[in-house]
Amino acid sequence: MENGISDSKRLSLIYLQELFLQKTDETHFLKMPQILAFLEKKDIFIDRRTVYTYFKLLNYTGFDIVSVREKGDCKYHHPQRIFDITELKFLIDSIAASKFLTEKKSKELIDKVKSLASDYDNAALNRSVLLGNRVKSINNTVLENLDSIYAAIADNSKITFQYMRWNPQHKLEYQKGGKLYSVSPYAVSLNADNYYLIAYDNAAELLKHYRIDKMKNINLLHEAREGKKIFKSFNPVDYTLKTFGMYGGREETVSIECSNSLVGVFIDRFGYAAHLRPDFDNADKTIVRISVNVSPQFYAWLFALGTGVKILSPDSVINEFIAMTDSVLKNYRN
Repeated sequence: MENGISDSKRLSLIYLQELFLQKTDETHFLKMPQILAFLEKKDIFIDRRTVYTYFKLLNYTGFDIVSVREKGDCKYHHPQRIFDITELKFLIDSIAASKFLTEKKSKELIDKVKSLASDYDNAALNRSVLLGNRVKSINNTVLENLDSIYAAIADNSKITFQYMRWNPQHKLEYQKGGKLYSVSPYAVSLNADNYYLIAYDNAAELLKHYRIDKMKNINLLHEAREGKKIFKSFNPVDYTLKTFGMYGGREETVSIECSNSLVGVFIDRFGYAAHLRPDFDNADKTIVRISVNVSPQFYAWLFALGTGVKILSPDSVINEFIAMTDSVLKNYRN
Protein backbone atom coordinates (compact mmCIF):
# COMPACT_ATOMS: atom_id res chain seq x y z
CA MET A 1 0.00 0.00 0.00
CA GLU A 2 1.34 3.43 -0.97
CA ASN A 3 -0.19 6.83 -0.20
CA GLY A 4 -3.27 5.06 1.11
CA ILE A 5 -4.05 3.43 -2.28
CA SER A 6 -3.87 -0.37 -2.42
CA ASP A 7 -2.72 -2.38 -5.42
CA SER A 8 -6.23 -3.81 -5.58
CA LYS A 9 -7.67 -0.33 -5.97
CA ARG A 10 -5.23 0.54 -8.73
CA LEU A 11 -6.06 -2.66 -10.60
CA SER A 12 -9.78 -2.14 -10.11
CA LEU A 13 -9.63 1.22 -11.85
CA ILE A 14 -7.66 -0.24 -14.78
CA TYR A 15 -9.98 -3.24 -15.10
CA LEU A 16 -13.08 -1.06 -14.96
CA GLN A 17 -11.73 1.20 -17.67
CA GLU A 18 -10.95 -1.84 -19.82
CA LEU A 19 -14.43 -3.30 -19.19
CA PHE A 20 -16.28 -0.13 -20.14
CA LEU A 21 -14.17 0.41 -23.27
CA GLN A 22 -14.83 -3.12 -24.52
CA LYS A 23 -18.36 -3.84 -23.38
CA THR A 24 -20.13 -0.47 -23.54
CA ASP A 25 -20.61 2.34 -25.99
CA GLU A 26 -23.33 4.86 -26.81
CA THR A 27 -26.04 2.20 -27.06
CA HIS A 28 -24.70 -0.67 -24.90
CA PHE A 29 -24.76 -0.74 -21.10
CA LEU A 30 -23.71 -2.77 -18.07
CA LYS A 31 -25.60 -3.33 -14.84
CA MET A 32 -23.99 -3.53 -11.43
CA PRO A 33 -24.21 -7.35 -11.07
CA GLN A 34 -22.31 -7.71 -14.36
CA ILE A 35 -19.64 -5.27 -13.17
CA LEU A 36 -19.17 -7.03 -9.83
CA ALA A 37 -19.03 -10.44 -11.54
CA PHE A 38 -16.34 -9.18 -13.92
CA LEU A 39 -14.21 -7.94 -11.00
CA GLU A 40 -14.66 -11.20 -9.09
CA LYS A 41 -13.17 -13.05 -12.07
CA LYS A 42 -10.13 -10.85 -11.50
CA ASP A 43 -10.11 -11.87 -7.80
CA ILE A 44 -11.32 -8.45 -6.73
CA PHE A 45 -14.20 -8.63 -4.25
CA ILE A 46 -15.78 -5.27 -3.46
CA ASP A 47 -19.28 -3.92 -2.89
CA ARG A 48 -21.24 -1.58 -5.09
CA ARG A 49 -20.50 1.45 -2.91
CA THR A 50 -16.79 1.00 -3.60
CA VAL A 51 -17.57 0.69 -7.32
CA TYR A 52 -19.42 4.03 -7.16
CA THR A 53 -16.30 5.55 -5.59
CA TYR A 54 -14.19 4.17 -8.46
CA PHE A 55 -16.67 5.62 -10.95
CA LYS A 56 -16.15 9.07 -9.38
CA LEU A 57 -12.37 8.67 -9.62
CA LEU A 58 -12.59 7.68 -13.30
CA ASN A 59 -14.95 10.57 -14.02
CA TYR A 60 -12.51 12.91 -12.31
CA THR A 61 -9.76 11.78 -14.73
CA GLY A 62 -11.99 12.48 -17.74
CA PHE A 63 -13.06 8.87 -18.35
CA ASP A 64 -16.79 9.43 -17.99
CA ILE A 65 -19.06 6.63 -16.82
CA VAL A 66 -22.66 7.69 -17.22
CA SER A 67 -25.57 6.16 -15.30
CA VAL A 68 -29.02 5.82 -16.84
CA ARG A 69 -32.16 5.04 -14.83
CA GLU A 70 -34.26 2.20 -16.21
CA LYS A 71 -37.35 0.76 -14.53
CA GLY A 72 -36.16 1.58 -11.03
CA ASP A 73 -32.68 0.25 -11.76
CA CYS A 74 -29.46 1.78 -13.08
CA LYS A 75 -27.33 0.83 -16.03
CA TYR A 76 -23.94 2.31 -16.88
CA HIS A 77 -21.89 3.01 -19.97
CA HIS A 78 -18.92 4.94 -21.34
CA PRO A 79 -20.52 6.68 -24.35
CA GLN A 80 -17.62 8.83 -25.49
CA ARG A 81 -14.99 7.66 -27.96
CA ILE A 82 -12.02 9.47 -29.46
CA PHE A 83 -13.21 8.26 -32.88
CA ASP A 84 -16.73 7.35 -33.93
CA ILE A 85 -17.39 4.20 -35.94
CA THR A 86 -17.43 6.03 -39.30
CA GLU A 87 -14.03 7.59 -38.58
CA LEU A 88 -12.59 4.21 -37.57
CA LYS A 89 -13.83 2.65 -40.81
CA PHE A 90 -12.17 5.46 -42.75
CA LEU A 91 -8.88 4.92 -40.89
CA ILE A 92 -8.96 1.18 -41.58
CA ASP A 93 -9.69 1.68 -45.28
CA SER A 94 -6.90 4.27 -45.51
CA ILE A 95 -4.41 1.90 -43.89
CA ALA A 96 -5.46 -0.93 -46.21
CA ALA A 97 -5.05 1.31 -49.26
CA SER A 98 -1.61 2.62 -48.25
CA LYS A 99 0.97 1.18 -50.60
CA PHE A 100 3.88 2.36 -48.46
CA LEU A 101 2.89 -0.04 -45.65
CA THR A 102 3.73 -3.72 -45.76
CA GLU A 103 0.89 -6.22 -45.49
CA LYS A 104 2.12 -7.24 -42.02
CA LYS A 105 2.31 -3.63 -40.77
CA SER A 106 -1.13 -2.89 -42.26
CA LYS A 107 -2.66 -5.78 -40.31
CA GLU A 108 -0.94 -4.63 -37.11
CA LEU A 109 -2.24 -1.06 -37.49
CA ILE A 110 -5.76 -2.22 -38.38
CA ASP A 111 -5.88 -4.36 -35.24
CA LYS A 112 -4.81 -1.34 -33.18
CA VAL A 113 -7.49 0.83 -34.75
CA LYS A 114 -10.12 -1.83 -34.06
CA SER A 115 -9.08 -1.91 -30.40
CA LEU A 116 -10.32 1.70 -30.12
CA ALA A 117 -13.90 0.49 -30.58
CA SER A 118 -16.18 -1.50 -28.27
CA ASP A 119 -16.67 -5.22 -28.92
CA TYR A 120 -20.02 -4.41 -30.54
CA ASP A 121 -18.57 -1.85 -32.96
CA ASN A 122 -15.56 -4.09 -33.51
CA ALA A 123 -17.73 -6.50 -35.48
CA ALA A 124 -18.69 -3.67 -37.82
CA LEU A 125 -14.99 -2.97 -38.39
CA ASN A 126 -14.33 -6.38 -39.92
CA ARG A 127 -14.19 -4.72 -43.29
CA SER A 128 -13.09 -7.80 -45.27
CA VAL A 129 -10.21 -5.70 -46.56
CA LEU A 130 -8.31 -7.83 -49.08
CA LEU A 131 -4.79 -6.73 -48.29
CA GLY A 132 -3.30 -9.54 -50.30
CA ASN A 133 -4.96 -8.25 -53.47
CA ARG A 134 -3.50 -4.77 -53.11
CA VAL A 135 -0.11 -3.49 -54.17
CA LYS A 136 1.75 -3.19 -50.86
CA SER A 137 5.30 -2.26 -49.96
CA ILE A 138 7.70 -5.08 -49.10
CA ASN A 139 9.96 -2.67 -47.22
CA ASN A 140 9.00 -2.68 -43.54
CA THR A 141 11.19 0.31 -42.60
CA VAL A 142 9.07 3.14 -44.05
CA LEU A 143 7.77 4.35 -40.68
CA GLU A 144 11.24 4.13 -39.13
CA ASN A 145 12.65 6.08 -42.09
CA LEU A 146 10.00 8.77 -41.60
CA ASP A 147 10.97 9.09 -37.93
CA SER A 148 14.64 9.52 -38.86
CA ILE A 149 13.83 12.14 -41.51
CA TYR A 150 11.58 14.17 -39.22
CA ALA A 151 14.24 14.00 -36.51
CA ALA A 152 16.83 15.36 -38.96
CA ILE A 153 14.53 18.19 -40.05
CA ALA A 154 13.87 19.13 -36.42
CA ASP A 155 17.61 19.00 -35.72
CA ASN A 156 18.42 21.03 -38.87
CA SER A 157 20.80 18.21 -39.83
CA LYS A 158 22.00 16.69 -43.07
CA ILE A 159 21.50 12.95 -43.58
CA THR A 160 23.22 10.21 -45.50
CA PHE A 161 21.52 7.09 -46.84
CA GLN A 162 21.78 4.36 -49.44
CA TYR A 163 19.22 4.25 -52.22
CA MET A 164 17.61 1.13 -53.68
CA ARG A 165 16.05 0.16 -57.00
CA TRP A 166 14.20 -2.87 -58.34
CA ASN A 167 16.02 -5.42 -60.48
CA PRO A 168 14.44 -7.93 -62.94
CA GLN A 169 14.46 -10.57 -60.19
CA HIS A 170 11.95 -8.49 -58.19
CA LYS A 171 14.61 -7.70 -55.62
CA LEU A 172 15.74 -4.36 -54.26
CA GLU A 173 19.40 -3.67 -54.93
CA TYR A 174 21.67 -0.74 -54.10
CA GLN A 175 21.93 2.07 -56.60
CA LYS A 176 25.45 3.23 -57.46
CA GLY A 177 26.89 0.18 -55.74
CA GLY A 178 25.67 1.28 -52.33
CA LYS A 179 27.28 4.73 -52.49
CA LEU A 180 26.09 7.08 -49.74
CA TYR A 181 23.78 9.93 -50.75
CA SER A 182 24.27 13.13 -48.73
CA VAL A 183 21.32 15.56 -48.65
CA SER A 184 19.70 18.26 -46.55
CA PRO A 185 16.11 17.13 -45.81
CA TYR A 186 13.38 19.78 -45.89
CA ALA A 187 9.96 18.20 -46.42
CA VAL A 188 8.02 14.96 -46.79
CA SER A 189 5.33 14.58 -49.44
CA LEU A 190 2.68 11.88 -49.88
CA ASN A 191 2.06 11.44 -53.59
CA ALA A 192 0.29 8.60 -55.40
CA ASP A 193 0.29 6.55 -52.16
CA ASN A 194 4.06 6.81 -51.74
CA TYR A 195 6.08 8.94 -49.33
CA TYR A 196 8.84 11.11 -50.80
CA LEU A 197 11.64 13.05 -49.16
CA ILE A 198 12.17 16.48 -50.72
CA ALA A 199 15.75 17.49 -50.04
CA TYR A 200 18.59 19.72 -51.19
CA ASP A 201 21.26 17.65 -52.92
CA ASN A 202 24.50 18.97 -51.43
CA ALA A 203 26.66 17.89 -54.39
CA ALA A 204 24.35 18.84 -57.27
CA GLU A 205 23.21 22.05 -55.52
CA LEU A 206 19.53 21.61 -56.36
CA LEU A 207 16.34 20.17 -54.91
CA LYS A 208 15.58 16.48 -55.50
CA HIS A 209 13.10 13.93 -54.19
CA TYR A 210 13.54 10.31 -53.09
CA ARG A 211 11.08 7.48 -52.45
CA ILE A 212 11.28 6.90 -48.71
CA ASP A 213 10.56 3.18 -48.96
CA LYS A 214 13.68 2.86 -51.15
CA MET A 215 15.96 4.60 -48.67
CA LYS A 216 18.11 2.48 -46.40
CA ASN A 217 20.51 3.05 -43.50
CA ILE A 218 19.57 6.69 -42.87
CA ASN A 219 22.13 8.43 -40.67
CA LEU A 220 21.95 11.92 -39.13
CA LEU A 221 25.19 13.82 -39.63
CA HIS A 222 24.45 16.61 -37.12
CA GLU A 223 25.84 19.05 -39.70
CA ALA A 224 23.76 22.13 -40.54
CA ARG A 225 21.55 21.76 -43.61
CA GLU A 226 22.45 23.50 -46.85
CA GLY A 227 20.13 25.01 -49.48
CA LYS A 228 18.09 27.21 -47.13
CA LYS A 229 17.88 30.05 -49.67
CA ILE A 230 16.41 27.75 -52.31
CA PHE A 231 13.95 26.14 -49.93
CA LYS A 232 12.86 29.49 -48.47
CA SER A 233 10.80 30.17 -51.59
CA PHE A 234 9.85 26.52 -52.09
CA ASN A 235 6.23 25.38 -51.70
CA PRO A 236 5.97 21.58 -51.21
CA VAL A 237 2.27 21.56 -52.16
CA ASP A 238 2.91 23.36 -55.47
CA TYR A 239 5.84 21.05 -56.13
CA THR A 240 3.64 17.98 -55.71
CA LEU A 241 0.93 19.41 -57.97
CA LYS A 242 3.38 20.24 -60.73
CA THR A 243 5.31 16.96 -60.63
CA PHE A 244 3.68 13.96 -62.30
CA GLY A 245 4.46 10.61 -60.69
CA MET A 246 7.19 12.46 -58.75
CA TYR A 247 9.40 12.41 -61.86
CA GLY A 248 11.47 15.55 -62.14
CA GLY A 249 11.52 17.95 -65.07
CA ARG A 250 11.95 21.60 -65.89
CA GLU A 251 9.13 23.90 -64.87
CA GLU A 252 7.08 25.42 -67.69
CA THR A 253 3.87 27.42 -67.95
CA VAL A 254 1.80 25.48 -70.47
CA SER A 255 -1.38 26.59 -72.26
CA ILE A 256 -3.74 23.82 -73.31
CA GLU A 257 -6.97 23.85 -75.26
CA CYS A 258 -9.44 21.30 -73.87
CA SER A 259 -13.02 20.25 -74.38
CA ASN A 260 -15.39 21.71 -71.81
CA SER A 261 -16.18 18.15 -70.68
CA LEU A 262 -12.53 17.72 -69.62
CA VAL A 263 -12.25 20.89 -67.53
CA GLY A 264 -12.99 18.85 -64.40
CA VAL A 265 -9.95 16.64 -65.07
CA PHE A 266 -7.66 19.67 -64.81
CA ILE A 267 -9.43 21.05 -61.75
CA ASP A 268 -9.20 17.64 -60.03
CA ARG A 269 -5.45 17.52 -60.73
CA PHE A 270 -4.42 21.16 -60.21
CA GLY A 271 -7.26 22.73 -58.21
CA TYR A 272 -7.24 26.54 -58.22
CA ALA A 273 -3.73 26.47 -59.70
CA ALA A 274 -5.38 25.71 -63.06
CA HIS A 275 -6.24 29.05 -64.67
CA LEU A 276 -9.26 28.78 -66.97
CA ARG A 277 -10.74 31.07 -69.57
CA PRO A 278 -13.24 30.55 -72.40
CA ASP A 279 -11.95 29.80 -75.88
CA PHE A 280 -13.38 32.84 -77.66
CA ASP A 281 -13.18 31.05 -81.03
CA ASN A 282 -15.01 27.91 -79.90
CA ALA A 283 -17.73 27.83 -77.24
CA ASP A 284 -17.16 24.08 -76.71
CA LYS A 285 -13.54 24.63 -75.67
CA THR A 286 -11.70 26.11 -72.69
CA ILE A 287 -8.12 27.37 -72.47
CA VAL A 288 -6.25 26.04 -69.45
CA ARG A 289 -2.97 27.52 -68.23
CA ILE A 290 -0.94 25.47 -65.76
CA SER A 291 2.56 25.54 -64.29
CA VAL A 292 4.01 22.03 -64.50
CA ASN A 293 7.29 20.13 -64.44
CA VAL A 294 7.32 18.75 -67.98
CA SER A 295 8.32 15.10 -68.16
CA PRO A 296 7.37 11.93 -70.04
CA GLN A 297 4.82 11.25 -67.28
CA PHE A 298 3.14 14.60 -67.91
CA TYR A 299 3.00 13.91 -71.64
CA ALA A 300 1.57 10.43 -70.98
CA TRP A 301 -1.14 12.01 -68.81
CA LEU A 302 -2.06 14.40 -71.63
CA PHE A 303 -1.97 11.59 -74.20
CA ALA A 304 -4.50 9.61 -72.14
CA LEU A 305 -6.96 12.50 -72.55
CA GLY A 306 -6.95 11.87 -76.30
CA THR A 307 -8.10 14.38 -78.90
CA GLY A 308 -9.98 16.36 -76.24
CA VAL A 309 -6.80 18.29 -75.44
CA LYS A 310 -4.18 20.15 -77.47
CA ILE A 311 -1.02 21.94 -76.31
CA LEU A 312 -1.00 25.53 -77.54
CA SER A 313 2.28 26.78 -76.06
CA PRO A 314 5.19 26.90 -75.57
CA ASP A 315 6.60 25.51 -78.82
CA SER A 316 9.32 23.61 -76.96
CA VAL A 317 6.70 21.56 -75.10
CA ILE A 318 4.70 20.95 -78.30
CA ASN A 319 7.84 19.71 -80.08
CA GLU A 320 8.83 17.45 -77.19
CA PHE A 321 5.35 15.93 -77.09
CA ILE A 322 5.42 15.28 -80.87
CA ALA A 323 8.91 13.73 -80.62
CA MET A 324 7.84 11.47 -77.76
CA THR A 325 4.71 10.21 -79.55
CA ASP A 326 6.70 9.69 -82.77
CA SER A 327 9.33 7.63 -80.92
CA VAL A 328 6.66 5.45 -79.32
CA LEU A 329 4.95 4.86 -82.68
CA LYS A 330 8.33 4.08 -84.29
CA ASN A 331 8.99 1.48 -81.59
CA TYR A 332 5.79 -0.36 -82.56
CA ARG A 333 6.25 0.04 -86.30
CA ASN A 334 9.70 -1.51 -86.07
